[in-house]
Amino acid sequence: MKKVFSVNEILLIVGLVLTGLLGVACADEASAKLKGVNDREVAPLILQALDYTENPVDIPNPDRGFYRPEGYVIPVDSGTPGFPDLGTVISGTTVYVDARIVYMEFDLRNFSSNAPLNGKPLGAWSADGDAPPDYGTTQPLTPAALAYVRAALQRVRDSEAVAIVKFNYDGRGHTYVDRGKFDQIIHDCEPGAPKGRIWYETGVMNESDLCGIPGHEDKNWVQYHLWQLGNIFGEFEACIMVVKGGIFGPWGEMHSSSYARTAEGYHWLLNALLGYVPDSRSILVHAGGVMAWHNVEYGTDYSFTNLMPAPARGTAAQRFGMFNDSYSAGSRSNWYDDNGSLSEGYPLIGTGNQEDFDRNAALTWMRNQNNFYGGESVRPGSEDNIYPRFPNVLYEAAYAQTTHLNTSWNRGTYKLWGDFVYNEENVTAPFTPPHDGVTRTAIFDPVYNGRNGMEYIRDRLGYRLVLREARASEWIRHDGTLKFEGKIQNVGFGNIVNKKNVSIILKAREGCNTYTAHTNLDARDWQPDLDSRADNTAAWRDLNFSINLSAFGEVSRGDYDIYLKINDPKETSANKRCIRFANKGNNWNADLGANLIGSTTVL
Repeated sequence: MKKVFSVNEILLIVGLVLTGLLGVACADEASAKLKGVNDREVAPLILQALDYTENPVDIPNPDRGFYRPEGYVIPVDSGTPGFPDLGTVISGTTVYVDARIVYMEFDLRNFSSNAPLNGKPLGAWSADGDAPPDYGTTQPLTPAALAYVRAALQRVRDSEAVAIVKFNYDGRGHTYVDRGKFDQIIHDCEPGAPKGRIWYETGVMNESDLCGIPGHEDKNWVQYHLWQLGNIFGEFEACIMVVKGGIFGPWGEMHSSSYARTAEGYHWLLNALLGYVPDSRSILVHAGGVMAWHNVEYGTDYSFTNLMPAPARGTAAQRFGMFNDSYSAGSRSNWYDDNGSLSEGYPLIGTGNQEDFDRNAALTWMRNQNNFYGGESVRPGSEDNIYPRFPNVLYEAAYAQTTHLNTSWNRGTYKLWGDFVYNEENVTAPFTPPHDGVTRTAIFDPVYNGRNGMEYIRDRLGYRLVLREARASEWIRHDGTLKFEGKIQNVGFGNIVNKKNVSIILKAREGCNTYTAHTNLDARDWQPDLDSRADNTAAWRDLNFSINLSAFGEVSRGDYDIYLKINDPKETSANKRCIRFANKGNNWNADLGANLIGSTTVL
C-alpha cells in the first residue's frame, strides 16, 4: 500500500534531516577544535596578567614579625587567661603593626617550693628586718592549671596568631641578685633543686631529685611538669610557632641557675625538650648551650672557635633557634656580646674562656641553623655604640636572618629606628663594627625609599614573599595536567621555618565551585638573600608544579582562577594562619586564605 505523507509530516521529516545535518556540522566543528587541541602535546604556558612588584606595607603573616607579650601566672585552682591586642603602635615610634605572634610566658611558681612568690629570698643582700617571701608548693600541675594553659592557647587558636611558648618558675626574677657588690648565689627556683650543689654536676640524678609520682618514678619534678605539658604542645601544635627553652633560672633566662652551669645540664634539658615538644616545632635557646648539647650527645668539640656547621634539615640539631634577650645591644664590655646574650654558654664549650667568643661566629651559627632568631632590644647606650643603630642593624638582621622582635621593649632603641630616614645615602653609609674592624655597607632597597627605619624592619622580619613571575597552562583537558612555572622571591630577613602545605585551588569564575590539590612544593626552600632587591634575579626561587586535573576531583568545564595556599599541615581552620604574598594588587582571597597566581580554562 502506497504511503501518503501529509504536508505537516513532510515538513517534520525535512526539519529532522536539517537538524541532523546541523548536528553533524557542529560535531565536525567540535571535533576539529578538539583535534586542534590534541595536535598540541601540552597547552602553552601563558604569562599571567598580575602585578609582580612589592607593596611596601605591613603584611601580617604567621611565624614572623613583631610579637605581643603576655604574662600568665598558672593558678593552682582556677583562673581566666588574658590576651593582648594584636594591633598596636610599636614602642617609641608612630609605626603601627598588626602582630601575628603572642609571646606567652607561663609562670609555674605556684608549683615549686623553691620559687618565691612575692620577693627576693633572704641573703647577704637583705636589709635588717626583711621578712622572707612566701613560696609555692612542689606538686603536679593540677587539672585547673592545665585547663588554664589550654584556655590561653585556645585564645591564640581562635585568633589569626601563633604563640611563642615559654615556661619558667620565676617569671618575676626574684632569685636574681642584681646588686653588683654581691655574687650571684645559687638559689634555684626549680622544684626539687638541691641546695648548695650544682645540679647534675656529676651526670647522675640523685634520688632526692625525683618526683616520686607512681608510674613516673624515673622523672624529676621538672621532667614531670614537662611531661604534663607535652600533651598540650601536641594539642595546639598548629598554633605554636616555637617553644622557648628557658625554664631554668630567674625569668627562665637560664643564667644564674645551677642547672645552666654544666654541659650535662644543658644536654639533659635539651633532650627533655626534644622529647616533649612536637618534632615539627623548634626550641629557642642559645649557641653555647646548643653546642654544649651537641658535644655531649655526639662527642664533638664545637665552640665559637670551632663552629658547629649547618645541620641537615629534619635532624635534632637543626631544631634549635635562638632568643636574644639584648638584641643588637652590642655590649658595655669589650666583647660585643649583646650584654652576654650572644655569648651565653661560653663556659661550657671550648676552653671556657670568654676570649674565645666571637660575635661573627655567633651570628654565623644562627645563620647556619636556618631557624628562628629574635628577641627583645635594650637601651641603645652611648652614641658610639653602633650595634643598635642603622645601618649596622640592617646588615646584621639580614645576615643572622632575624625573624621576631618584641613590640614593647625597648623604647629607646626603637625610637632610633623610627627616626631613621630610609634613603640611599643613609643606608649605604659605611660603618665599622669595633669587634672586627671591618668596614661594611648595607644594601639599599629603593622600594622603601623615604620610609622610616622601623617600617622597613617591621616588614622585613622573618620571611616576606613576592611573586615575581607566573606562567600557567592556557587550558587543561579533563585527562590533562595543569602546569605552572613561576618565580618567587623571599625579600625578608629570615626563612619559613615550620613546614607548610602548599596547595592549589581552582576557583570557578562563574559560580562558587572550588577544587583543591596538594603540591610537593616545600616553602622552606624559598630562602632569602642578603640582597633583597627586585633586580637581584639570583634570589628568585623556582615556583613550578604540575598537577593532573584528576587530583582536583571531578572538575566541571569552564574558566577558573588559580590560587596558591600556604598553611600549616596541622591547621584545621579554612583560612587562618595562611601566608599572604606582599605583591601589589588585589590578589589575596581572605575567604580562601590564598594568593591569586593565574587563570586557566578546563575543556
